[in-house]
Formats: sequence, structure tokens, C-alpha cells
Amino acid sequence: MHPFEYAAPETLAEALALLREHGAEAKVLAGGQSLVPLLNYRLARPRLVVDINGLPLAGVRVDNGSLQLGALTRHHELEELPEIARSAPLLPEVARLIGNVRVRSLGTVGGSLAHADPAAELPMAVVALDARLTLASASGSRTVPARDFFTGYLSTALAPDELLTAIEVPVTLGMGWAVEEFARRAGDFAVVAVAAGVSLDRRGRVDDARLALGGVADRPVRATAAEDVLRGQEPSAERLARAAEVVRERLDPQSDAFASGAYRRLLAGVLTRRALTRAVTSAGGSAPLPKPPPGRAPADSGSPRASDALRLRTPTPALEARSLQGAGRKGLMINGRARDVDVRPGQTLLEVLRDTLGIFDVKEGCGEGICGACTVLLDGRPVSSCLTLAAAARGRALLTVSGLEREGGLHPLQEAFVRHGGVQCGFCTPGMLLTTLAFLERHPRPSRDAIRTALEGNLCRCTGYAKILDAVLAYARGDDGDG
Repeated sequence: MHPFEYAAPETLAEALALLREHGAEAKVLAGGQSLVPLLNYRLARPRLVVDINGLPLAGVRVDNGSLQLGALTRHHELEELPEIARSAPLLPEVARLIGNVRVRSLGTVGGSLAHADPAAELPMAVVALDARLTLASASGSRTVPARDFFTGYLSTALAPDELLTAIEVPVTLGMGWAVEEFARRAGDFAVVAVAAGVSLDRRGRVDDARLALGGVADRPVRATAAEDVLRGQEPSAERLARAAEVVRERLDPQSDAFASGAYRRLLAGVLTRRALTRAVTSAGGSAPLPKPPPGRAPADSGSPRASDALRLRTPTPALEARSLQGAGRKGLMINGRARDVDVRPGQTLLEVLRDTLGIFDVKEGCGEGICGACTVLLDGRPVSSCLTLAAAARGRALLTVSGLEREGGLHPLQEAFVRHGGVQCGFCTPGMLLTTLAFLERHPRPSRDAIRTALEGNLCRCTGYAKILDAVLAYARGDDGDG
């Protein structure tokens, strides 16, 4: 990683002053899930990294018909917060398609929009929702419509001294929403993605329609011509097919290593028709729980109920966040123990854990946040330690698999892995265990499909997923037998 200076300002004014001073030589660190890979591959070589995680830019509220999102709202909050599901049901459905559970733990709405990958789901969503983005600098602030914010591939209207601070989304009650995408594997950026919104009038005709696409150009595309085809018309199968045809006719996507332009154009038409059909089905009612993509559990599957609070056989207090006490500004709280360690600005958490502290139960795998081998729990949520700067983890509770030890013995989930043959070579096992425990803390009674979805970002080199699922399901059910 290219050497750089690191700053963690405590106020927005301090952050904006740093951006004004350093301009294009500074990079902003929010979730880090896009920036850290760029730093690792030296595709970004900033002089200064400005960590904004300490700023008061989080928070969600509904005010005067608008959903107000702070730029530091995490992807997992889009999935979980009921006020978001009620006010803008497109956002939870989109959030479930973003990366994997570790990306969603740290990734932020503002970071994703500022990164502006044209195949990412959130840029497409805010364009479909007619969101407005607040950009702040030391000179003041301005508001930009989402459709004008994205200017090209990985390019936005942000000036070098500006920071995206808030996103305003008009509440879309009564409008049915749906997302359809095709990706090479779960968690990848979309080859093509479509977001569709439809509202119906009292006669059952289309009152309003929204269509936005990702992966088909150098920025999110709003298909206004197809929207016009729908407005004022009955949403018959023929009319929806005509709108999909208009989308296909107006696109001219480029070919790349993953798909030809012709294939992307075909996909855009097919996915548009599917998304519109599903959006029409849910239009007119109160905001429904979004339908999950194929192969995923329903949105409320495995969700915890009050009566499930004691469902886990063995409580796992180690997952609870602990404040850093007595570790000093340079310290890390690892497995309940404060560790003083000097951290260089460019060091990842993985490097510090393995190379500096000798904690080798955290495995080094892909280095890109894809495989899950380096998973640790940060304040109780799974993160990729290879994509987390160690400096950004100071003062937060870290748990590695060695922290699961109980009076010199294995944790019951580890015993279940052994009993059901889920251990195998063992390389992926620490990440599987930690991801599972974090998931079960929030979803004590999961279905097998829900477990599969929760673990889809953790890759098993032995391809023994069935045995891993058996072990997790047996543990969740309290099955102490041999299965």
C-alpha cells in the first residue's frame, strides 16, 4: 500500500478544512470497502486519508414527506430499519444485493454514491427515487439532484474540497417497487440491474412510473422514454413488454470481459419486464416487504421475535460491543483484552492482527474482501479485516475465533462443526463461525435458506457447504445429537 498520512477529524468543519487544504491529494474514508482495495492495488495514491467516521453524519429520520439519510448510514441499516422500509421500500431490497454481509456492515450510503460505480445498486436506486444530495465545503453547501450527481465512470459532481453529507429521498407510499439484477455470483456488481417503481390511480392506470438501470452505461440511466410509455395506461402485459422494448431500443451498452453489449441490451429488456411486473403487483397498497431475489430467504425469514430472546443455547456475550478502557489512543480491544500497538496509517487490521500481534486464527485469503477468510467481528458485526484500516478500528471491540474459547473448551458452534463434518481443511472455518454467530444473535430461528444467504459471502475451498449448513442448523435448533 502506498504510504499516506491519516487524519480523523472530530468535527465537520475540521474535515472540510482538510479537504480544502489538500484538495485532490486527499481521499475520504467512510466504510472503506471501495477505497481500501484501491489503496491496496495502488490505484489510488492519496497524500492524506481523511477518516470521517467520527463525524455526526449518521442518522435516519422522516420529515415533511422526505426520508433524510445521513451520509454515514450503513448498508445494513437500509436493510434493517423499519422507517426506511416504510418510507422507501426500494432501499432495503437494493441493500440486500450489495456485496456481502461484511461489506454491508461497514459500507455507507454516502461512500457508495461518491464512488459512483455504474454497476452498483445504490446509485441506480437514488436516481430512480429522485433523491437530492447535499454537498458541503468550507465555503458552504449545495443540493444536487441524483440524476445530475453522476457525471461518468467513477465520476461525480463533487468538487475536490466537497463532502457528501446527506441524502434526501421523497417518501414513495403507495408506489410499488422492485429490483431485478443479473450478477455472475452473489455479491458481485451487477452485469445489468433494473429498479422499477409504479403507482396506480383509482382506475387502475399508471399514475407514475420510475425506471433506472445500472451496468449499461458509464453512469446510472433513467429510462424516461419507457416511463412515458406507461403513464396513463393500463399496466397490461403487452404495455409492460412495450416499455421493456423501449428500454432495450434506447440503450447502447459497451462490451467488456464479462458480457457483450448485445447481451446486456437483451438482459435490460428481460429484467425491465420482470421488475415492472413485480412493481405493478405491489402498487397501491401500503409499503410491502420487498420480495427477495431468487434463492434468498424472505425479508422476514428468521427475524427475531421477543419470545426468541433466549433461543440461543449458549449466550455469546463476547459479541457485544465493549468500550475501550485503559488501552490508550493506540490500543485495540481484542477478545476482551486491551492491546497497545503502534499502527501505521497504511496498515490493515489483518496485517496488525497477524504480523504484529501474531493472531493467526485470522486467515489471509483473497485480499479483496471476497472470500471471508479474514473475517473478524467489529462491535459485533462481521467485517473483512483485509479491507479495514487498523487505525479506524481503534477504540472498538474486536473478536476473533480464539475469543470463542469457553473455559479451555470449544464453543458449542465449533463442536457442531466438528460433529457434522463442517470443519474440513479449516481455512474458511473461522470466518464461517464468526459470521454465523453474528447472524444468529439477530436471527435465532433461521431457515436453512436464510443461513445459506447469510454465509454466501464466505467461500469454502473444500466446497463442503452442505455440511456447514447442517452444523449451523443443528446448533440453531439446539440439536446435540449426531444428526
